[in-house]
Amino acid sequence: MSLPQVIILNGTSSSGKTSIAKALQELLPQQYLNFSIDSILYALPETDLQLMKQGKTITRAGYDWPSLVRGYHYCLPALLQAGCHLLIDNAWCDRNEKRELLTELAGYSVALIGVQCDIEVAQAREQARGDRAIGLVEWQAPIVHQDMTYDLDIDTTSIEPQALAIKLCDQIRHQAMWRGAVETLEHLNIYN
Repeated sequence: MSLPQVIILNGTSSSGKTSIAKALQELLPQQYLNFSIDSILYALPETDLQLMKQGKTITRAGYDWPSLVRGYHYCLPALLQAGCHLLIDNAWCDRNEKRELLTELAGYSVALIGVQCDIEVAQAREQARGDRAIGLVEWQAPIVHQDMTYDLDIDTTSIEPQALAIKLCDQIRHQAMWRGAVETLEHLNIYN
């Protein structure tokens, strides 16, 4: 059994990525840090974070979304170099951000997992959560999986995160090769 150094869960907001990541952490035989973009966003000043959750514009001097995303991506190789294994989740929608992420992870064993969810179900979860800007799911749905080649796909529409994590853990433990990230990066570099 050769576990990947990095497990990426990519899907829309409210698709269940973080719930699956937390459940998966408890099941995998190797310790993985759950390090998502939220790890960076929750370091923002509380008032800015609340504006973001409401979908409002942050006007504070120095706020720069691309810098936050870049900083998040740049943290990943440092954690890996320190010997950590990572379970990361986000909704990567921008082609350049996808390329930057996978470039930073080049040379590491990466399992790229697509987290699918029926848009109506994800939108209902978005409404119920109360901590995400309404409309995020609708904006992300047509582009989050674009240009991505996944090693594994899971559908969170009607299966609980714990059950999906058990299934995913078994698939990860028995998968021999991880090519999705490499193929996605090659595609992004050729067609951009």
